[in-house]
Amino acid sequence: MKYNRVGLLVGALFFSAAIQAEDTKNVNSSLSSVREQIQQKQQAIQVQKKDLASLQQQLKADEEAIAAANQKLQYSQSRLNKVRNKLQQLDAQRAKLEAQSRQQKHLLAEQFDEAYRMGQHDYLKLLLNQQDPAAVGRTMDYYGYMNQARLHVLKQLDATKAELLQNKQDTSESSQELRALIDDQKLDQQSLQQKQQQREKTAQEMHESLQSDQQQLTKLQQAEKAMLQKIEEQRKRMEEERRRQKEEALAKAREKARQEGKSQEAAARKEAARLAKNDLQGLGKSGRMSWPVHGPVIRKFGETRTGEVAWKGILIKTGSGTPVKAAGSGDVVFADWLDGFGNVLVIDHGRGYLSLYGNNQNLNKHVGQHVNSGEVIASAGNSGSAGATGVYFEIRKAGKPVNPLLLLGK
Repeated sequence: MKYNRVGLLVGALFFSAAIQAEDTKNVNSSLSSVREQIQQKQQAIQVQKKDLASLQQQLKADEEAIAAANQKLQYSQSRLNKVRNKLQQLDAQRAKLEAQSRQQKHLLAEQFDEAYRMGQHDYLKLLLNQQDPAAVGRTMDYYGYMNQARLHVLKQLDATKAELLQNKQDTSESSQELRALIDDQKLDQQSLQQKQQQREKTAQEMHESLQSDQQQLTKLQQAEKAMLQKIEEQRKRMEEERRRQKEEALAKAREKARQEGKSQEAAARKEAARLAKNDLQGLGKSGRMSWPVHGPVIRKFGETRTGEVAWKGILIKTGSGTPVKAAGSGDVVFADWLDGFGNVLVIDHGRGYLSLYGNNQNLNKHVGQHVNSGEVIASAGNSGSAGATGVYFEIRKAGKPVNPLLLLGK
């Protein structure tokens, strides 16, 4: 009986060990399966990241192509208007010349009529029948005057005909140029439309690849971080350059005073006061900025943009191609295409103030340029991901966004 119990115990121990071994095998198998799924997911994410990067590059290329096509179309339209004005001038000139020709022909007809009536009296008979030499002289003078008058009118008529012929040739050439311009403009419009359709297709593909709010959040945060880093780097470079130029100017002022036997410190203070006038003054005495464009505000500061992202500026709706003006004077510290913001231009106004203009169709200024308040810096468009045509406008103070509506004038 004792041996049976020992046998049962041993059997139970073997059975338990077998169960544990099987459980361990199942756990290892499950863990291996999870690790394999994780690896597959990581590979899928890497592929998606590559596809997204490719789409972003395509979107940038499409929007740059649209900007170039718009510039070409604007140039074509300008030439078209000039040719139309020239045709109007030629039409007015032709009408004037035709009226002049009719008047000259009428005068010539009157002269011929007068000559015909006088011609009924033989010229030689009139001379022979005149007894008074003075009367003969007057008759000859009159005939001579009539001949000269006719010759003068004939010359004027020939000149008018030549001008009309030249006018006709100019009109024909201008008309041909106008037709060619119209054909080119139609091709440009078709090209622009195709590029816009391609952009919309690319944007749709990108939108589908960014279905997750978290992905969009990360994308926007990365784009903003990259932009701010570039802005700060450029701002520091420009600040260092201004400091260097000031030091050179002060050194030159001191050297000039030394050579002239004057006070170097006084000369340096005077030069420093002069240079200070060119320093960036922030928002100035008014503490206000002007609107970059006029239009309804369709996205307000602080509103939810996507997921956890809020609008850090405002979106002002306006027509495509509308001139965008600097909200204040300052230096351009960023002018480039930026993912999520489109064609972006940023101005440093000094004293910690920056203004940002996004979603532009074209940028008219480049980094390092000084711009004055109200100066045209870009043209409005929909190159970013705002979802509407207009201008995305931000104001930052010491790196932090502030509500633009609090600083914009009425």
